[in-house]
Amino acid sequence: MPNWVIRTLRAGGEISDLELDALYPDWVRRASDTHFTPLEVARRAAELLVHDASTRVLDVGSGSGKFCLIGALCTEGSFYGVEQRAGLVRVAEETAARCGVDRVRYLHQNLTTIDWSPFDAFYLFNPFYEHLAEDQTLIEERIEHVPALFRLYVDTTCARLEEARPGTRVVTYQGFGGVMPAAYRRLLCEPAGDDYLELWQKERG
Repeated sequence: MPNWVIRTLRAGGEISDLELDALYPDWVRRASDTHFTPLEVARRAAELLVHDASTRVLDVGSGSGKFCLIGALCTEGSFYGVEQRAGLVRVAEETAARCGVDRVRYLHQNLTTIDWSPFDAFYLFNPFYEHLAEDQTLIEERIEHVPALFRLYVDTTCARLEEARPGTRVVTYQGFGGVMPAAYRRLLCEPAGDDYLELWQKERG
């Protein structure tokens, strides 16, 4: 199964989320619809973020690594995921290794401690909402229900985006809980999945 799925994605072919999710453990599959980016949304987001083979994309709150896996298979860019839950990082690493996918790396860190400066583009799929949601039954490794952390992470994200180089691209799916800094111009807003993909680019320093 992994070889067929990977070959199809690399060739730009069509597969379903169910077929892709079969690469992951059962508990990840059960959470996929709620917590992880749908395949076609991920493919489109990656295409919007990657200019060429030198592009480095950071997925903030990468979960099971699904977006990074798809991005590395469907574009020339390199994808990095930062995730604070060790169990999800382990699943992401094991899945990428089992499938032989390179140009992808997962970091078991907190977004407040990672250096954002090496990256050219960022993907944000409402990454901090779980700190507001009391029901996290689909994720085996829960995180703290602390609204103050939600605010901290949103504020940190805004600050890091402010510091980014002109030309930096950001794609949001279902937002990120904050308002994009004024230096960013929205280039695109299109329906995707059950919401919208928005593409932003930093226009000035």
